[in-house]
Amino acid sequence: MNFIELIGKFVMKYVVGRRKVKVLPNKKHIACIGDSITFGHGVRGKKELTWEYFLNEKLGSDYQVLNYGVSGRTLQREGDFPYVNDEIYHQSLNCEADIYLIMLGTNDAKTSFWNKERFYKEYEIFVDRYLNIKSHPEVILLSPPCCFAINGQVAFGINESNVCEIVGIVKEIAERKGLTFIDMYHLSENHPEWFMDGVHPNEEGNRGIAKYLAEQLNK
Repeated sequence: MNFIELIGKFVMKYVVGRRKVKVLPNKKHIACIGDSITFGHGVRGKKELTWEYFLNEKLGSDYQVLNYGVSGRTLQREGDFPYVNDEIYHQSLNCEADIYLIMLGTNDAKTSFWNKERFYKEYEIFVDRYLNIKSHPEVILLSPPCCFAINGQVAFGINESNVCEIVGIVKEIAERKGLTFIDMYHLSENHPEWFMDGVHPNEEGNRGIAKYLAEQLNK
């Protein structure tokens, strides 16, 4: 590993997940938990082009949609950058939002990280932490969106068949716990044009995601 790669590893591990999310008073808060798809990597970090921003527009000024996404994070502790090791994870728990949207798993689908039994166990523990917040929030589980191959290969070492397994796991856990499940995979599977690199949504993709989520939340 060269010096530039070492610096990149340091930034990802110790800096990326340490930003402060500002929670406004007198709002209904929706906290979005996830990786770079949630953070907005596909629109290069421009918050006004993320799906959270578009979702907030659709829900109106009574809401504040909070972005707790962190690039490169896994749900499993055995990944390079586990979400639970970040300061932003603790912020998300402490904000005591009214609704939590959890969409993790894309980075776990990398061949080097994937373990179906371990993911199932750790996902369930992760969800329980939010269910046990003293304010008793509504917790909604989102599957990862579809990933598309470019030149015959999905970017970042992600294995699409593992993503499909994750969709089934998230749905099963939601059903077992009596939680709402939102299927982002089948929403996106016919929309490769929504993704800038086959994995991260572009502006069009984020608008499509926000529209669908607003429809589901309004139900």
